[in-house]
Amino acid sequence: MMVDQQGPADVLSHSQLLDQGERAAVALAKLGVRPGDQVAVLLPMSLESVVVTLACIRLEARRLTLPLGDHLGFIRHRLRTSGARVVITAGSCAVDGTVRDIKSGLDRALWACPEVHSVLVVQQVPRPVPWQPGRDVWWHEALAAGPVPGGPYAGAMSSSTDRPVDRARNGSQGPSGAPVPPAALIFDDPLDRRSADDSDQGWGDRPAGDGTGGDLLRFLEEKPPHHL
Repeated sequence: MMVDQQGPADVLSHSQLLDQGERAAVALAKLGVRPGDQVAVLLPMSLESVVVTLACIRLEARRLTLPLGDHLGFIRHRLRTSGARVVITAGSCAVDGTVRDIKSGLDRALWACPEVHSVLVVQQVPRPVPWQPGRDVWWHEALAAGPVPGGPYAGAMSSSTDRPVDRARNGSQGPSGAPVPPAALIFDDPLDRRSADDSDQGWGDRPAGDGTGGDLLRFLEEKPPHHL
């Protein structure tokens, strides 16, 4: 069976990237991905590849990156030895100006990998893609089905200065009264807050000594600014 695919989005804002990471985590969890599981990824450098990484971090799953190109034997071996049951791939993609049918090659490798029960297909190049109903799912459709607002993964990745991890350490609770879980990813600026090992006097701030070895020892014992 062949289906047509459309082109991918080229740009994601910061909030959209976080939202996509949340949705991807929900989609993978629905496919049975649990902490410690392997998620096989056969993608070129793309925004979707970054989103997959965010989702794996959120689920504490392991990303297994597979090589593009004519590596069917190696891909089959990696899938069988890793125990991966979910694969994320591109239908087709452009590599060095040449369009490669990634999904068709993956399908040949999956002939000997019955443990793989789900394949998420990312739209890259608008051309027909071989399709196996019941196993293959469009990436954008899987992410669109995720109930992100108020869902089990909401707030796990945040760019807010009111960090969930800080609220959890202070014993605060969410709207439902349940403890707020620690944030898996924090995107705030580390220079906006003081480091725990900062002192009032950093490198070069203390009064100079008599130029002996004691000055050298003092210099070596001083901690550098935490942002260096």
